[in-house]
Amino acid sequence: MKKLVLFLTALLSAGALFAQDCSDIFMSEYVEGWNNNKCVELYNPTNLPITLDGNYRLIRFSNGSTTSDTEIAYTLPLATTIAPYSVMVIIQDTIPAGQDTMVWPGLRKHATWLAPYAYATSPPYTPGGNVVFWNGDDAVSLQKKQTNGTWKDIDIFGEIGVRPTNWQGTYSPSGAWTDTKPYIKGVGIYITKSKTLKRRHDIKHGVDRATMITYGNTTTGGTPNSFDALLEYDTLPVNFFDSLGQHWCDCKPAYHLLTLGPDQTVSAGSNVTLDAGEFSTYLWSTGSQQRTVTVDSAGVGFNTKKVWCRVTDSYGTQSDTIRITFSPNAVLNLGPDQTVVVGEIVSLDAGQFDTYVWSNGETTQTVKIDSSGVGYGTKKVYCTVTDIHGMQSDTVRITFKPHEGIGQLQQGINFSIQPNPVVNNQFTVTGNQTIASVEVISIVGQTVFSTAVVSHQKEVKVVLDEIPGGIYLVRISYGNNQTIVKKIIIQ
Repeated sequence: MKKLVLFLTALLSAGALFAQDCSDIFMSEYVEGWNNNKCVELYNPTNLPITLDGNYRLIRFSNGSTTSDTEIAYTLPLATTIAPYSVMVIIQDTIPAGQDTMVWPGLRKHATWLAPYAYATSPPYTPGGNVVFWNGDDAVSLQKKQTNGTWKDIDIFGEIGVRPTNWQGTYSPSGAWTDTKPYIKGVGIYITKSKTLKRRHDIKHGVDRATMITYGNTTTGGTPNSFDALLEYDTLPVNFFDSLGQHWCDCKPAYHLLTLGPDQTVSAGSNVTLDAGEFSTYLWSTGSQQRTVTVDSAGVGFNTKKVWCRVTDSYGTQSDTIRITFSPNAVLNLGPDQTVVVGEIVSLDAGQFDTYVWSNGETTQTVKIDSSGVGYGTKKVYCTVTDIHGMQSDTVRITFKPHEGIGQLQQGINFSIQPNPVVNNQFTVTGNQTIASVEVISIVGQTVFSTAVVSHQKEVKVVLDEIPGGIYLVRISYGNNQTIVKKIIIQ
């Protein structure tokens, strides 16, 4: 038992060495452009501002060095504050215009913090003056000061202590990490040289030393494998700077669109409950600051009441307005659309009228609806009623979803999007089953692209018309009527 306790203690201690999701800043973009057009973007994946002054630094481990963090010129102290879910773009300060090594205006305009332009090969050295000069074969480390005063790597680009060669097996001209194992022999396509690399949205923390040292656990051709940039980064062309200044990461809460639903007409004396959904703060026209409010005809009688709500979250502020009309006559209202688990029965009550005709043929005031005929899907139910005031109709949609256990059995159904972020309005959707249709939807619900796939493909290329950049949703349907939705960023 003592041995088991010691083993578990050691295991827990080792686990503490690994980075935690969404807990600290990491490198979200790396630019290795021509001449001095180099840059790194840092992302704050937390919901609080992070101040860098005195607590963070950037190191360039030049040409396979393991000691650059002890050298003034290769150690750049960082300053300023990064807001929640925001970025900091670091480039070197520009030199006079007209020189062939100047930083191009296209990159310069994205800078939020300038590193000193003071490259030197002999004293006196400027702190960090040699840092933002990588050439594709240098490792870059982001370090954080610990409570005991030591520094810890919280993100590493490349592999410290390793210098990749070029295609000739030499170091001049400089080589780079490639897309082909062992990644350091110049075989394949250069990935860290003459490229812009953007961190994938599902990466939630940086690479620490404990992760980096596992790169060499396997070998290819007798050589230990090294840094595989494509595991965490998407590649963009050389001198591509337009993706700088913003980063989409799964650490940020999902975007929710505030919608109070369509305008309603209800019978006088009825109460209407409105639900704004999941946000950080709420302010209703009634003065309430809760997620839901209940509205009655007080103050308007037989008339229309306009109700608005203003909400905030990490994406900003939104507002929506709904008009509720209170009628002196009975109003048919089957209620809002519903989503229930398969096997549940939904009771619908049309209210007091003279005659009733439901979409299922029933002629009673109430009906019970189950999933027969649709399985896992949506059932549209309508009712037409009459009284002395005439005829009315209303429709409600009831969606039947699988039980949690059934959903878990279907987790293998998925798809991927490449590249993401999307450039040139083109991307490819790859599914692990035959795709029936693909849709692209804006965050306000507008369908900007839709196509049916009739050739039993698992891969579909999407070419969009010119649309504004931002966050969109891609929804694919498989042949078994299942749909999956993922987010994309369109540059």
